[in-house]
Amino acid sequence: MMNNPSLRKLLGRGHPVWIMGAHDVLSAKIVARAGFDAIGVQSLQMAFVNGVPDIGVIGPEELVRVCRRIRHAVDLPIVVDFEQGFGEPYVAVYWMKELQAAGVSAIHIDDYGLPYKCPFIPPHVMGLEDMDLTAAKIRALVGEKEDSDFMVIGRPGTFVAAVYDTEEEKRADWLRRARSYLAAGADALFPICWTVDQAQWFRAQVPGPLITIRTLGTKIDADRVQYSDAVMNMSVQQLYDLGYEMYIEPTTMIGIAANAMWQAAQQALRSGSSITLADQHGNLYDLLEKWMDVKTVRDYRARYVNQSAPDSQGA
Repeated sequence: MMNNPSLRKLLGRGHPVWIMGAHDVLSAKIVARAGFDAIGVQSLQMAFVNGVPDIGVIGPEELVRVCRRIRHAVDLPIVVDFEQGFGEPYVAVYWMKELQAAGVSAIHIDDYGLPYKCPFIPPHVMGLEDMDLTAAKIRALVGEKEDSDFMVIGRPGTFVAAVYDTEEEKRADWLRRARSYLAAGADALFPICWTVDQAQWFRAQVPGPLITIRTLGTKIDADRVQYSDAVMNMSVQQLYDLGYEMYIEPTTMIGIAANAMWQAAQQALRSGSSITLADQHGNLYDLLEKWMDVKTVRDYRARYVNQSAPDSQGA
């Protein structure tokens, strides 16, 4: 098994661990060059880039393939959305080991019930998996991981599911699940907090590292949970000050990229010439040098190709 970069060792430095979502090698290289702490491979962006809804269509094989390519190109910890573990404990352990071998540093496993629904696909009717089953999978993942530095993160999902009617019932279940996953050995917890009050309350109830998430562009005119303006407007440092040492963004880069490509396509058609996009495109040779490892090609050619062949006849 390769020696993967450590997410765990980024904790306790006195400032937040900012995990930026990436969906391929190019976006991962951009995340690394920009200076983020880690790379997040989330189900939402993987579904987005493959043109399907985020309801479990993209399987673990694709995650392994993408993560392996990113690991060969970028030396940052990779954090993977492990969904519900893709099956029972044996299946979850199998795919965890495959991801470890592909260079992943941490996974987060949630407890969303079937039929599986992304929180951002209305109508909001997602259920919850049995708490003890999720805890059993976490226990198996922790017990069978091959690297003690690898992190298994539990994601209690009460506040993204339509199971309980009152805030009091939701908080009670949220806390039960959080404590169960910690008891099962989870290295950290991953709550989704729609309000600042929820974030503060959760932090006060449980020990250990916390990671949270926000997703841009999720305000809609519908009866469903969504981030409050106060949560969305908080800086990463402010989230850290609330007690959330790790922060992940799933679709920021892919959403901006998709809109930029759409606008560029429309502009080219309107103008009748792609030359109008030259400034947005940038210099091709500069792009090749930055993102496509052309320097190594030149280096190999200089060392192994562009030199006089040895005299095979001898003296």
